[in-house]
Amino acid sequence: MGALQSFIRVRTTLLSAICLLALQVLGEEKAPVLPTVTSFVCPKYPDKAESLALQGMVRLQVTTDGHAVSDVKLISGHPLLAPSAVKNVRSWAFADHAPTTFIVDYFYVFQGRLKRDPVTKCDARLELPSRVTVSREMPPRL
Repeated sequence: MGALQSFIRVRTTLLSAICLLALQVLGEEKAPVLPTVTSFVCPKYPDKAESLALQGMVRLQVTTDGHAVSDVKLISGHPLLAPSAVKNVRSWAFADHAPTTFIVDYFYVFQGRLKRDPVTKCDARLELPSRVTVSREMPPRL
């Protein structure tokens, strides 16, 4: 009887270890491979939002067809900021990749004008394809 109980204990331990390992492997979320942006239009601060001293974040869900943006869904953002972000992200083109969906955040802030980047030729901070920051001087109060 002792050998049988020992065998059952070992078998149960092995099965438990295999199940835990399988759950870990199946439960791991692989980080999505983000596509490489190869061309874009430099983002601009929306004139109306700038004149009203409006700051904020716009979050977009972007879907690609493997080459270009095929769909954009507004997740959150002020109505005076969102159209500018949507228009800008639609200008992006990508290196060939498997079609995918990802999130991009646009930040419109008043932290002073950013220096023109010699690589992107934009006066915005571009961490493509996940983050874009457009900054201006705080407009004078009337």
